[in-house]
This record gives sequence, structure tokens and C-alpha cells, in this order.
Amino acid sequence: MDTLLYVENLTVSFEGFLALRNLNLIVERTERVRLLIGPNGAGKTTLFDVLTGHVAPSAGRVLFRDTVNLAAMSPHAIANVGVIRKFQTPSVFPGHTVFENMLLSAGRKRFVSTLAAWRAFTRHEAIVATLAQMGLAGRAGDLAGTLSHGEKQWLEIAMLLVDDPTLLLLDEPAAGMTRPEKERTIALIEGIVARSSSCVMLIEHDMEFVRQVARRGHRVTVLHEGTVLSEGSLDRVQADERVIEAYLGRGKVRGAA
Repeated sequence: MDTLLYVENLTVSFEGFLALRNLNLIVERTERVRLLIGPNGAGKTTLFDVLTGHVAPSAGRVLFRDTVNLAAMSPHAIANVGVIRKFQTPSVFPGHTVFENMLLSAGRKRFVSTLAAWRAFTRHEAIVATLAQMGLAGRAGDLAGTLSHGEKQWLEIAMLLVDDPTLLLLDEPAAGMTRPEKERTIALIEGIVARSSSCVMLIEHDMEFVRQVARRGHRVTVLHEGTVLSEGSLDRVQADERVIEAYLGRGKVRGAA
């Protein structure tokens, strides 16, 4: 295989309820963005939970870079191999400055070593560059608690980017944002894939946001009742009769996903 992520027959059961049912998913190494859509309860967040070691599957395989078995690893070990997740609600340290938040995030992994001083210097440069990329350079000295909701979301993404993840998982990055903040977030995602080697996999319910991200030809995966219902371009999945039938009368195809 030559895949970034290979998910085969993934099943997750919570006291008899199948949150994921024999789910199969492949993300190629050349992909830069993969969008996951589907109604609440479709299994999107559960899939992210498995990918990051927070939920153990009942059955199936999850291979990262062909050989790394994510299902057998701890969340910390998974983060160290380059799979990093942002949850829907921003998780920043409000009593620390933006720059201090970045330092704390960078320090979680690789500050402790015989080359600590050199890495601290290179981390400082990486932090400055990442804050500039996310439009937060001017807020570096401000307390994170004073940021707007959108700025907190961008700060948390910046905190993840400083470690140069291979697979960046974003759970509803546009949730609670104003329209200008959503437009800025779309531009930031485009900047991430243009300036780094990271692949971004994101869950989103806002279909206008999905359309704007998918306009560059990124693949969309539709989950329904714990399995993949359809996959391809956004136009293709929205025209898929299975998707239309599954969401008929619920406004899920042309409206919010």
C-alpha cells in the first residue's frame, strides 16, 4: 500500500450500540484535505476518537503510513507519530499569553533532550512563523482569554501546527464563528495545505463552509449510521441517490450536513 490512512472494517460498539459498522476509508498520501460530513450520530467524532486513541475499536484495522497500527497506541504515542486533533471547543490557557500558549504546546513533546537549548531557539522561530501564518502575530503578548471565539480557534490550530503534524484532525472548526471568521478560517486551511506537508481531515456541519473548502477538488466522505455512505467530489455525493434517500425530508443534502 501507499496510503496515509487505511481504515478497514472498523467497528465500535458502546454497550451494544454500533457507533461504527465495518467502516472502510482510505486517505492517500497525496491528499491534502478530506472532508467528513453526515448528520449527528453518523460516527464522525467516534472515528476521530479511534484515530487519536481515545476509543478502542471492537474490530477492524487502522493503519497510518501503511505500518503504524493506531488502534494499539496511546493518545500520546499517536500524537508523537504525527496524528494531532483539535476538538470542537477551543482548549487554550486563558490566563497565559498567546505566545505562552504556543510555548506550552511545543513543550509537550520535544523540549526535554540534550539539545534543549537549540530546540528552544528553533521552536521560538517556528512559533513566530506559525502565529504570523494564523494572523495572530499582533496578539502574541495578549492573554488568550481576551481573544474572540474565532481567534481562540485559530490559536489552538496554531498550537497544533507548531509540531508540524502529518495528519491534522479538525472537529467542526467553523462552529460558533461569524461569517467573516469562517471566511478567514477557510483561507487559513488553504494556507496550511499550501505551506506545509500536513493533510487536513475535518468534520463540518456547515455546508457552505464545506463547499468553499471542497471547491479545490478535495474529496468528501459521507458517513451514515456508522459507515461510509458515499465518497467523491461534493457535487458527486450530493447527487448520489443513496445520500438523497438517506436524508430525504431532513434537509441534509442541500442544506446543513
